[in-house]
Amino acid sequence: MAKKHSSKKDHADVLTIPPLIPGTAIGIGWLLDRYALAWPVPGNAAAQAVYANIAVMLGGLAFTVFAVSLWPFWKTRQNPEPHTPTNALYTSGIYRHSRNPIYLAFVITQMAVGLFWSNAWILLLLPATIAILHYGIIKPEEAYLLRLFGDDYRQYIQQVRRWL
Repeated sequence: MAKKHSSKKDHADVLTIPPLIPGTAIGIGWLLDRYALAWPVPGNAAAQAVYANIAVMLGGLAFTVFAVSLWPFWKTRQNPEPHTPTNALYTSGIYRHSRNPIYLAFVITQMAVGLFWSNAWILLLLPATIAILHYGIIKPEEAYLLRLFGDDYRQYIQQVRRWL
């Protein structure tokens, strides 16, 4: 359920557009693998086939989490981008289980791409992706939502985990 708020129309002071963070990590991992040091995910051909199957399942999971996460925004005609104003706090559906399911979908996508391409660099860049999302996107977004929604957001933080 969306809790409406009609305060001034500012926005979170985020580092960048969030999909650029895992997208950049995937690009760097690809470049390192291609031009510096090829570093495949360890395993024989059978293991690589298993990794590819896991990657496809992770990709499907990421797509599903992403689509379900966007549904409340589509329904209320809100822009999900954190550098735009918001007037609603979503606390139902997938948002009852994760405060940041869209970013979770981005991380799962990076894992899926790393496994599918058998690129260890992309997987090794996951902690950097998570850290940059955390400090560059999530923390400023949380500060914004606290200013905007106050006690409603504080209560939500106490009830729902940041990632899972």
